[in-house]
Amino acid sequence: MRARILLIASLILAGCGATPRPADPPRLAAALETESDGAKRYERGDYSAAARRFNEAVRIYISIDDISGVARNRRHLARSELALGRADAALLVLAAAERSDGVLALDTLLIKAQAQLALGRHEAAKQSLVAATDQCAGACPQLASVRLLQGRAALAEQRPADALAHAEIALELLRDKNEASETGNAWRLIAAARLAAGDATGALPAAQAALDIDRRQALPEKIARDWLLIGDIQRKLETRDAVDSYQRALDVANAAGLGDIAGIAARALAEANPAGETGRIQPIRH
Repeated sequence: MRARILLIASLILAGCGATPRPADPPRLAAALETESDGAKRYERGDYSAAARRFNEAVRIYISIDDISGVARNRRHLARSELALGRADAALLVLAAAERSDGVLALDTLLIKAQAQLALGRHEAAKQSLVAATDQCAGACPQLASVRLLQGRAALAEQRPADALAHAEIALELLRDKNEASETGNAWRLIAAARLAAGDATGALPAAQAALDIDRRQALPEKIARDWLLIGDIQRKLETRDAVDSYQRALDVANAAGLGDIAGIAARALAEANPAGETGRIQPIRH
């Protein structure tokens, strides 16, 4: 009993001797909580809710004149808009983020390049990537992301060999790193580049590798895009499996409220299986 009392007394004294961390001011605490909630929703693939939370975090950070918090959450918001297929909205948000930063941060440039590629603004994307590459010299942590965007730009310019080279370098950079999302992106780009180069057989396992990763991450937008890509590959191989793949893409997109991707999937499904016909599907027209 005496030993127990001494132990309790020592714990109390230790607690009294520790200096408690001062609490964050209420509005800063609210901003941090809102930003954290937005990040959790983004990770769950709930991009609409994430965008609302990041927008609210921007408002709170502005109210306390926290410039870095404002710029950071505008970048978060731009990523959310991009994930929702609203590239134009993402660019508008990034324009405000640039004004907050005072300089073009590397993360801002990378998101900007993604939005520009999504809108088909290839020359503008190339300029953003040149600026990003200048900032990402040597052992830059974002080098794999830069490589992937360079690969996407090359693919958009119908240079599949260059796209494949960038994607394979990115995959090697990501080896043994805990970056599942970017690893999935690398496999998806490898698959798309191989398909564009006429290697549909080699493209299929790469696309399936991307799908396996994205399923584990439970990311609806990427899962739907993986099924679309698998469908495109299967159409090139002229198999009936393409119809099922496009249907899977459509189901995922509809369930997740991804209207743009659902529209692409519905059109691909209609082309692959006009009037619900059976037999061999129509090959992709180039």
